[in-house]
Amino acid sequence: MKCTTINLILLLVLLITFTQKLQSQEPFSPRQLDPNQILQDISEPEFPESVIVIKKDDLQKGKVNELINKKISECSKSGGGKVVLKPGEYFCKGPIVLKSNVNLNLERGARLVFSQNPEDYLPVVFVRWEGTEAWNYSPFIYALDAENIAITGKGIIDGNGTAQNSFRAWRGKQKKDQNKLREMGKNGVPVKERVFAEGHFLRPQLIHLMNCKNILLEDFTLVDGAFWLIQPTYCSNVIIRGLTVDSRFINNDGVDLDSDTNVLIENCRFTTGDDFIAIKSGRDQDGWRVNKPCKNIIIRNCISENCLHGISFGSELSGGIENVYAENLEFKKIRQYGLQFKSNKDRGGYIRNVVLDGIQIDSVKTCISFTNQYHSYSGGNSPSVFENIALKNVSCNVAEGSAVSMIGLPEKPIRNISLENVTISKSGEQSIIDNVINTRWVNVKY
Repeated sequence: MKCTTINLILLLVLLITFTQKLQSQEPFSPRQLDPNQILQDISEPEFPESVIVIKKDDLQKGKVNELINKKISECSKSGGGKVVLKPGEYFCKGPIVLKSNVNLNLERGARLVFSQNPEDYLPVVFVRWEGTEAWNYSPFIYALDAENIAITGKGIIDGNGTAQNSFRAWRGKQKKDQNKLREMGKNGVPVKERVFAEGHFLRPQLIHLMNCKNILLEDFTLVDGAFWLIQPTYCSNVIIRGLTVDSRFINNDGVDLDSDTNVLIENCRFTTGDDFIAIKSGRDQDGWRVNKPCKNIIIRNCISENCLHGISFGSELSGGIENVYAENLEFKKIRQYGLQFKSNKDRGGYIRNVVLDGIQIDSVKTCISFTNQYHSYSGGNSPSVFENIALKNVSCNVAEGSAVSMIGLPEKPIRNISLENVTISKSGEQSIIDNVINTRWVNVKY
């Protein structure tokens, strides 16, 4: 009797331990991430009713961008309002700089076109370039430490990337400077010493907003950038709504969210040469130094006609990515990866608490991709954490490569991944699942 009692106690202890272990490893549930809580902290900026109108005929003398910048500064200093560009083509020999409390409104028929002369974008300004802070040629539209800013209207912002001798040609020259900047970040070189001016070839962003808050980008069209198209960095309370993007060069990401907080992207239509939308938070040691995650992101009701990759997380994620909810996204043609989570052992950081719900893809190479072995690895030993990620209601007609590819690391498996109602009608290669633990697959067909 005594032995039986002891055995029963041991069995009970084992059952409790096993149950606790199962509970601790229960896959992430989308109910744990409430998009409404994120939306409560996102609101449109408000502007005074003051209006300054700029007509093409007003800009016959001097540099167009200098005159536009003058009006923006005057508007900001007087308390703010709207600076309106009337229909016409405005050729800018240099950047436009946004200031606090100003809404730059491009009426239908207004077109901003930017020169391709590098000297027009000096002096250098403070940027984050592929996840590392630096001083580089000014982006075409730039803001630093501003609040309550907007670009709105039905006009066009033209990066002029198809022009002869455009900044796009710098991609073939950038490798030396790209590697130098990465080494500077790795070695902790002071940011003020990371200067890439004349004689260097890091392509400028089209729109780059640094450390700003209360931002609205709405209704305009972007075409033909040389590099990343829209990059808010260290920004909070950002709304990107109703944009049309058509820019098909390599590295033409539609939007790069870079260590931002409380962001809504909705009702946009993108055709891009690279990522549809990428979510990032800094690269390697420089990302750890800054230590700012990208978090509280809503992406919904967007369409991509053609892109290289769909929605991407990383690979610059050293500050972490968390609390991302994307729903109702439609992709016509994706040339490489559809839903992509990417990093390597240099990066550190994490991707966690992500829900992608209601994704439609016509054609893609690899539909769902997770990897902790992304390219450009340089020998580090800081693998990233991928956990608590749910993919729901995903449909794909054709994956020319793999339907699903999940490649973790033995020392850092990908974990707590939920796939529910995922249908990939046709795939050309066998799927790969390696070093992945604690997954939940419900009604997954491929």
